[in-house]
This record gives sequence, C-alpha cells and structure tokens, in this order.
Amino acid sequence: MKRTILETILDPHALRVCFQPIFQIQGGAKRVDSVEALIRGPRGTNFEGADILFDYVRRKRAEAAVDQSCLTAICDAAKGLPSRVRINVNVHAATLGHDSRFVDFFRRHVQKQSLTAERFTIEVVEHAPTCNIPELTNSIARLRSLGARVALDDVGLGQSNYRMMLDCHPEYFKLDAYLVHGLSTDSKRRAVVESLVALTKALESSLVSEGVESNDDLLQLEAMGVDFAQANLLCPAIPLEELLTTGYLDDPALDTPARLGRGRRNVHSFDQRRESFSLAVGQSFYT
Repeated sequence: MKRTILETILDPHALRVCFQPIFQIQGGAKRVDSVEALIRGPRGTNFEGADILFDYVRRKRAEAAVDQSCLTAICDAAKGLPSRVRINVNVHAATLGHDSRFVDFFRRHVQKQSLTAERFTIEVVEHAPTCNIPELTNSIARLRSLGARVALDDVGLGQSNYRMMLDCHPEYFKLDAYLVHGLSTDSKRRAVVESLVALTKALESSLVSEGVESNDDLLQLEAMGVDFAQANLLCPAIPLEELLTTGYLDDPALDTPARLGRGRRNVHSFDQRRESFSLAVGQSFYT
C-alpha cells in the first residue's frame, strides 16, 4: 500500500539529523556548552527543508507524531556523540500540552539508546496561540524529574510570551535571531536585549542568542552579558561525522567545570584556528 505524504515524512529512518554547537561566550575563550539536534526532511522531496517540513506537519496538526519521529532519529544519531556532550531537542508546546504519553516515549527512547535524560535539554517551541498550560507544566515537571532541562525557544517573537516564561520556568531563554541582527549599531535592539538579559538573570536562567551574523554583534552580546551563542558564524548545523572532525567536541579540557546559569556543566574549548570552517553556510533553524 502506498504511504501518504505524512507517513513518508514522519518515517524516522527518512529524517536526517544535523548538530549545531552552542558556545559559551562569557569568560574569555569560547567553549562548547552543548549541541542542538536539528532535523532535515527526506532527501529529494519538497520537505527536505525544515521550514516546509514542519509547516506542513503543523497544518496537519501532527506535532506529537513529528516530535516522536524526530526524537527517535535524534537518539539514534546521538549515540555517536561523546558521552559528556549535552543535547538540545526541539519539542512543540502542543505536544507537551496535549500528549501525556510523550514524556514516557522520551524516557523509553533515551534508555533504548543507552543515553541519559540528564544530557538532554528540551527546547519548547510554540507556534499555536493556545496551549493546555496545566498539562504543559505537568509534562515539564516530569521531564525535570528525569533530569532533563528546559529551554524556551524564539524568545521575543511569536508565542514565547511572558506567561510561557513563567509557566515553563526554563533554564535557558533562546533569543530569536531577529533581535540580534545589527545589534552593535541599533540602540533599540540593544535596549530589548538588555531587558531580556536582566529578565533571565532575575529568573535565574541563562540567555542563548541565535543567528549572530557578525563579529561586532557577537562582541556586543558578550559585553551585554549574554551567556551563550549559536550561529553559523561560529559553526553551522552539520552532520555528526563532519562535526566530529572539527575537534570542537574532543578538547582535553572537557571536564573543566564552569558555573553557568543554574548548574555546573562540562564545556569544551573553542579553537580560533578553526574559525574559517565556521563561516560555512548551513541551515540552522528548526523551522
């Protein structure tokens, strides 16, 4: 029987996983704090690009199904990462708010691949105007009980509003790329980012900036107290086998502790000699 389009694009074996490092930018030398697992659709289809893939899935209201398929593919790929590298995974708020089975699915698949929940940060992605908040907060509490951390994606745009910040109480706020483009020359953008830096610190969280496009903006973020940066400027989203050749994840200082946000995390050195590699073009967005 011929499979439907949705069945085809939700096949975990057809999905491709790329990883993009998230760099600590405070305290001098840049270090890799974690990597975000990013999904690409089946090759040779109209859904190869993440934006088209996830837009189609949302139109079909199949967020829970795609989140399960993505997690399956990511856990399989993550087996090849060094065991101390933390992994960020995107999950729709609609999934956490309407599918009580997802947390158990997460626990089973992490264990199946001999991974630990403590290595995972769940990035809550919200594209719908409404969400079952009690079920969402319950799912988040259960994920935390397993040892996972929580990040709120697209802060400053869309549905990642103040209520979501309070209800999710994330360890990380992910600052949308729109707010950092031209930051070094735009006083209004700086005012917005400064307010978010103050807010995240007051909420005992950490701020991650996405999509930094220039060294001037990166230096501005560092000066303003932003904790982390994730951008093609530093390293694009690339397949695991390519990431392992960069040396970003095998630094001898892997066990050096650093107090960041709420806890202590293992971090890795960022080698400035590899900077030319990081200028490669890569698609770095979940959607």
